[in-house]
Order: sequence, then structure tokens, then C-alpha cells
Amino acid sequence: MRNSSTVLTTAVSAFILVSGLMLLPAVSRGFAMSMTTAPATSMQSMQAAGLNFAMDSGGFTQVSMQTAQNMMQKGDPIHKVSLVAYETNLTLPQGNVIHAMTFNGTVPAPTIRVTQGDLINVTLINYPKNKLSHSLDNHASIISAVPNYGPVMPGQERSYAFIATQPGFFKYHCEGVAVLTMDQHVFSGMVGGVIVDPAKGYTGYKYSTYDNKGTKINQTVSPNAKEVQFIFSEWYLTKDGNYNATAMFNHDPTFVWMNGIPFGYDPVITKTKGAMPLHFKQGDHVRFFLLNEGDVMVNFHIVGGQLDRVISGSVVQGLGKQTYLLGGSNDAIIDVVFNQPGAFAPVNHDYASLFKGQAGIIVVDGPDGQPGKTLGLKDYNNPSNAIPPMGKNSLPVLTKPYQLGTPLVMTSSQIGALKTCKAETCP
Repeated sequence: MRNSSTVLTTAVSAFILVSGLMLLPAVSRGFAMSMTTAPATSMQSMQAAGLNFAMDSGGFTQVSMQTAQNMMQKGDPIHKVSLVAYETNLTLPQGNVIHAMTFNGTVPAPTIRVTQGDLINVTLINYPKNKLSHSLDNHASIISAVPNYGPVMPGQERSYAFIATQPGFFKYHCEGVAVLTMDQHVFSGMVGGVIVDPAKGYTGYKYSTYDNKGTKINQTVSPNAKEVQFIFSEWYLTKDGNYNATAMFNHDPTFVWMNGIPFGYDPVITKTKGAMPLHFKQGDHVRFFLLNEGDVMVNFHIVGGQLDRVISGSVVQGLGKQTYLLGGSNDAIIDVVFNQPGAFAPVNHDYASLFKGQAGIIVVDGPDGQPGKTLGLKDYNNPSNAIPPMGKNSLPVLTKPYQLGTPLVMTSSQIGALKTCKAETCP
């Protein structure tokens, strides 16, 4: 008689095998879609969709292309998103070369931003020069994994569509080949996020606090805010830059990161090459979008500050918290008003993670320009990978290009050439 462990192993193996057989055939179409994220303006964006869904009495209903056309004519928001699975080498500021897997050339992948109730048409293109199959799992969706999250071979593509039903900051990632090797693809860089804003926008709030003289005040905070995104994960690396599965299973990352780069926002303490601090002014309301893509718990804390309001999904989790815990594949939206000038440090307050890369610096200047002047800051733009696309309640923030990897940029003729090119001649 087999023991329970053997039975479980057999059952899991059978599930993976059956799933693989069901998911393996990739949908092959021409590469006629843009490599950027943009609202759709014509039926072209909907033609490649395998399934189109719209809300109906609280449930999901598959809609015809004519219905989709009617939605667009009425002005209903429909977004076209194209992601290109792209295998490349990346170099960390610490000098490590990574044999990476990306969406659109960067780690993390581009952040997609929509509003609750919007329809999203997403297409995954597997770049013809790639060696591996890739796939796309999207946590913002409620849609059958079979066949939508199935593997796409090099030179092919797959599309699906869904309604963004709940607000939050949702993970998207490669599922490997029908779940097999998913960990390798995720921890080689194939992760990104979808911000789904509430249908009615963000709410303001009243926050009871004290001024620097000890006088109690009730601070009224506007729903409008400057915004920051922090996506967290880990690098598990062998000496030659490949994925180290043994280290992952032992929970022993080489580095942990915020937006792809260990210590990427700390040019002062660790003096990380090319690092850029974040920069705001006294009195700024800053909305932080947090997303943990990895395995390591993130105990999010701002050294020198507090978390004024914490929202998970649609629920306020607390006011005036010192730290908020993000488990794997979890998110939160946190409001902070920086009433005092100073240098603050967003960190993972797990010390092992703090000293392996999840720590940065936020400089908040007072009217006199301090402490920025003393710190010798000459560039007050914010790093671009820390600032999400703008939404209804976003206040503009000046940015400077900064990210791990180089975004794919292709002309329409180059995209068209992908239809018929051979791997060695593809753009």
C-alpha cells in the first residue's frame, strides 16, 4: 500500500501532466499589435482576443465582437495591452550578470493601470529569437487558466480579455510551461503589476495627529496624491548568472530587490552605482502602491515615519501603523503625508532582507531646501521605475529614466516583420 506522500506526489504529477497536455497548443497569430500599453481606439485591438468578457448582473458573460464594438462606440473603456516575452542579459549595479527573462525588456515589466470595471485585452508575444516557451498569468483577472495561461512557443502569441473587477495592485507573471519551471521564469524577472483604481476614485480622509509643538490636529487629506510604486522580489543566482533553484527552495536569495535593483534608491549609505533617491516636499501626500512578487515576506516600514492609512483591496486595514506585512503575491495601498522634512528610508524590516537590498532613501525637503542641499542632491527628478502611470487622483511628478533593462522599442514595420522572419533575421 502506498503512503500518503507517494499518493500526493503522483496526484500532483498527474495534474501537471494533464494540465500541460491541455495547455500546450499555443494560439498562433500574426504580430500586428503594438508593444505599448494604450487605450484601444478601434476594433483592431479586439480582433485577436480569444475571449471577451463584460459584467452582467454581477457575473461574467462572454460577449461577441459586435457587442465589443458597441461598447467602444459608447465610449466604454477598453484597454489594449501587448507584452513581449524577451530573453536577455541584464547587469546589476553590484556587477552580477543575470541571464534574465523579461516582459518588454525590463524587470519589473511595465505597470498597467486601469479603472475598476474596465475591459482589458491582453496579448502575449513570444519573441522569435527566444529559446523557451512563455505564458501570462494575470492576478487582476477572473478567467479560466485553461487555456488562457497556456504556454506560447517562440514566434507565436496568445490573447485573452477580462474585466478588472476589484481595486488593488495585482501581480502578473509567467507561468512557465503549464506550471512547470514557473519559479525559474518568475525569479528570472518575468513579473509585473496591474493597478486597478476604484471605480469612483480614491477617497480622502481625516487623520488625527499632532504638530511639532504637541498640539492635536485633525488633518484633512485630499484624495489627490503624488504616487510611488514598489514591487518587491528576489534574485536567486548561480555564479554564472543563471537561476539557482536550490537557493530558492532554501529561501536563501542572493539579493532581494525593490523594482528590480538591490539598493536601487540608495546612493548615500551603500553608495550603489547609479542609485537615485526619491524626492518630495514637506506637506506632500504620497500614495504608495506595494506589490510583493516574491517568496520573502515584506515587513514594509518607513524609517523615521509612519503609515497614515493602509488599504488592502477595498478595506482600510489601519491608521497610523508602523509596519505592514505583505505576504507572497500580496499588495497594499498606503497613504503617507510627509509633515516633517528629513531623510526617510523605505525598507523591508526583516533585517536579512534590509541588508540584502530592500532599502532605499526618500528625501523630503522643507521650504529651505533642506536636507537635500546638505546631502548634495542636484537632480530632483524621481527615478522613473518608482513612479506608476497616472490615474484620476494622481498628481504629476517629474521623473528621470531609471530601470533595470532596456525597454523594447520597435517600429510598426519591425513588428510586421515578426510575422514571417526567421529567428536569425528578426529585428
